[in-house]
Amino acid sequence: MNRPFRSCESPAIDMTSPNFTADELLHFSRLITLGQLSACFAHEIKNPLMLIQGHIRLAEKNLAVDDPLQVSFEAIDRASRRIEEMAKWLLDFSRKRTPQTERFDIAELVSDAVRFTQPYFRYQHIHVHTQVQHGLPLVPIDRWQMIQAIVNVLQNAVDAMSRSDRRVLSITARLAENQIQIVISDTGTGIVAADLPFIFEPFFTTKGEEGTGLGLCITRQVVEQHQGTIDVQTGSSGTTFTISLPV
Repeated sequence: MNRPFRSCESPAIDMTSPNFTADELLHFSRLITLGQLSACFAHEIKNPLMLIQGHIRLAEKNLAVDDPLQVSFEAIDRASRRIEEMAKWLLDFSRKRTPQTERFDIAELVSDAVRFTQPYFRYQHIHVHTQVQHGLPLVPIDRWQMIQAIVNVLQNAVDAMSRSDRRVLSITARLAENQIQIVISDTGTGIVAADLPFIFEPFFTTKGEEGTGLGLCITRQVVEQHQGTIDVQTGSSGTTFTISLPV
């Protein structure tokens, strides 16, 4: 487990700060490189996808309508479009942008976050239950920042259920006390009491080399920049994060 830090108040981390060890600086450098490589991959994959889709169109034109191969080409086309869609999301997610606040539909926001994380859910065999209260008011937020904040919590929830037989992730959006609440609950083993005070601190992780220790820190920062709060309740049967945002 990495040692905890005290704050995550600024999105720009001072790489020359004496608070960081050489190993932590190297780890942070790897994260930056990984992000750059992911964006490059998403960009470069578009060309071969266009080639695949072009050849599919050509092949389909040369086949009879009732040819059995039509079904196979349709499956290939759907798969290629799915890859194209994921690459576009990855590019959008990785772009550096000036925060832009606009009134946004919470139902759509939750849907976007779930959609972005869906492959991770499938890989980990997670059952996802989503319930959004009807008629919620629009909320002033930066869409991509808030999607990132929610995705971070969703990924943490999935990781928390890695040793659970029952893997259910519940996402609820509701209006309570003139605030929009996004409630994310898992059926994991809960957070150890000794770790609870540090879960929002940068580089604090219980996942060893698999964790970055940045997800929840960034989430809290984004939520607080939107004048909101994030709370956590945990126990042996799971953990619940509640993001509250002013209307």
